[in-house]
Amino acid sequence: MKKKLKEPEVAYESRKIRVFHSFEEQEEYEISEMSKLTSIEILQQLRKFINIAYGLKGYDPNNLPKKHSIKIL
Repeated sequence: MKKKLKEPEVAYESRKIRVFHSFEEQEEYEISEMSKLTSIEILQQLRKFINIAYGLKGYDPNNLPKKHSIKIL
């Protein structure tokens, strides 16, 4: 039985795929894009990826869960 990989669409949003000709070119692009963000935007982006990784639907700092669990299927 084949399993179909379902990637979160939120992670990609409306960005286009970029092709780089070297790792150095990719690194320069990533550094330039990150330098455009504020520290708050970087933390919000990190929070979004954590939510995706752990399957969390939202984040409310006033109502944090007391216990976390991870299921590996």
